[in-house]
Amino acid sequence: MKLSIKEGKANKIHIYVDEEYRATVDSDYWYSEKYRNFKEINDEELTELLDAVSFRRAYNKGLDLLSRRPHGTKELIKKLCEKGHEKEFAEKACDRLLELGLLNDEEFARILANELYERKGYGVKRIKQELIFRGVDREIAGNAIDSIDIDTQNRIILVIEKKYKSKINDEKGRKRAIDGLLRLGYSYSDIKTALNSIEEFCEDENYD
Repeated sequence: MKLSIKEGKANKIHIYVDEEYRATVDSDYWYSEKYRNFKEINDEELTELLDAVSFRRAYNKGLDLLSRRPHGTKELIKKLCEKGHEKEFAEKACDRLLELGLLNDEEFARILANELYERKGYGVKRIKQELIFRGVDREIAGNAIDSIDIDTQNRIILVIEKKYKSKINDEKGRKRAIDGLLRLGYSYSDIKTALNSIEEFCEDENYD
């Protein structure tokens, strides 16, 4: 079979076999590989070439996604598959990224856990749920949460002051605040303790 190429835009090489288009890969990869010198190719070599190209494309897309924000391994594999890459090559690409230290589940979990706590105001339960939903291993998720300096009571009070301060003076508003905090992943007992602290503070202020 005759192997030929056409140079495309944006550093791309289009690969043809017997004048039929088969795949596209970046020129840096193509000109560094043995196939650049091939004029003829057999079935075994073609399969090897197409597999190598599929891996390269999944790897490059993985790099692109990681350049935008950290990802966990399972999350990145899922996203690559959603973008049309075969699972086999998505997994191989992620294995290589792990080997190079460019993909790190522990670091991803720590960054995400801290963001969920600091920016979203989530409690421990909700943070763990979110990490596991993103494909983080339970043990890694637990370790990530343990690495955060969590002050549950102060965090609940901050959330109440930000979202529910004007609503906790009546029973209906208080229930709404409790329901909202439960959804954020705080326990009922911690919420009650925080509400009692706020009420005691308000009573002291009024007394003064």
